[in-house]
Amino acid sequence: MQIRSPTESSTRETFVAPWSTFATLFLRIGVLGFGGPQAHIALLRSEIVDERQWVSSEQFDEGIGLCEALPGPASSQMAIYLGWLHRGWLGGIVSGVCFLLPGLLIVLVLSELWRNGQSMLGFTTALQTIQPVIAAIIWAFAWKLVRQRSARWQLITAALVMLGMLLNTFAGLPVPAGMLLLLAGLSRLICSTTAGVGRSTGVGLLLPLPIATLSGAGGIGATGAGLMASLFSVFFKTGLLVFGGGLVIIPLLERQVVELGWLSSSAFLDGVAIGQISPGPVVLTSSFVGYQAGWQAGGVGNAFLGAFVATAGIFLPSFLFILVGTAMLQKLKQQAKVKLFLEGLLAGIPGAVAGAAVPLSLKAFSGGTPLIQLTLFSLATWFSIKQRMKPLALIGIALLIGLLMVLVG
Repeated sequence: MQIRSPTESSTRETFVAPWSTFATLFLRIGVLGFGGPQAHIALLRSEIVDERQWVSSEQFDEGIGLCEALPGPASSQMAIYLGWLHRGWLGGIVSGVCFLLPGLLIVLVLSELWRNGQSMLGFTTALQTIQPVIAAIIWAFAWKLVRQRSARWQLITAALVMLGMLLNTFAGLPVPAGMLLLLAGLSRLICSTTAGVGRSTGVGLLLPLPIATLSGAGGIGATGAGLMASLFSVFFKTGLLVFGGGLVIIPLLERQVVELGWLSSSAFLDGVAIGQISPGPVVLTSSFVGYQAGWQAGGVGNAFLGAFVATAGIFLPSFLFILVGTAMLQKLKQQAKVKLFLEGLLAGIPGAVAGAAVPLSLKAFSGGTPLIQLTLFSLATWFSIKQRMKPLALIGIALLIGLLMVLVG
């Protein structure tokens, strides 16, 4: 599978769109970018390939394969990739920024409304109905990931990563999610190298937990470098590990955000909800976290700066991977050892998501009316697992229920 450079001719790419047309299209796609990554990608295909024929369907499919193998949100990477194909590296920057900008602006508005509404009882009540729905969406996401992995070694890896996450949360053991996922990848590589690919006994799959336990690796603190440097560091490293969907940011970020004092667990859940209901990838939750952390440090100026720094940090790896390393990464991911490492890392993701869902679920049930919270959680879990309703619709219904409770109460 060959990635064509932007300068190579294509049988379907007959002209180069003007910058105004180019930027406006990706802005419009960004505004309409509701419904999750698959909806984003379908919209990109419809507009870029079917409607305008700026790239061929073969190039588009190659891009999907590449972006799915890379860390980061696949839909925003596809926007960068398509811009790169059509108008070179500057086109990749413009298409990526324009695709993300509408969602970022909406998240900033909602972040300010959230901050002002914390002291309002009605606002808090409405949010309490959303939190069990978000917890249910996370559990359904973990279940979907587990169902995609049936091999015994994959289930063991996921279980060990989940155990490490729970020890991290409830026993104070310094085992961050990112370290566990990296060690899961190394474990798969070591097992398959020593036992032979396809004949792994599974003994070495115990590596992720004890190695992480002995390593003493902890979360990233904000000491010495200032808030903005800490925000960029946390989110840049998170951006390097977002495999398997945007909700993977939850196990990677939640504990660090709480320990650094940027948000409480319940506030982080609210940030995930805002990321879900806004257009664009759910990874834009990073903007919410950066905004709130910046506000605590010094008002609205720092709030906007914190949001932009956090957003730049988490999306920078995607821009670098696509614009700088596309051809090299296309070859690299075909190597056997790289494939084995990615297999192990991806096998651990369901455990990381489930491990993060446990404390978030407990927090979601700590407020509000227990019967209502449990009913919303159960229904949202069922609808999500059966794929009867999309997350955006579930969150919207939960918000309406919360608003009705405020009016009735």
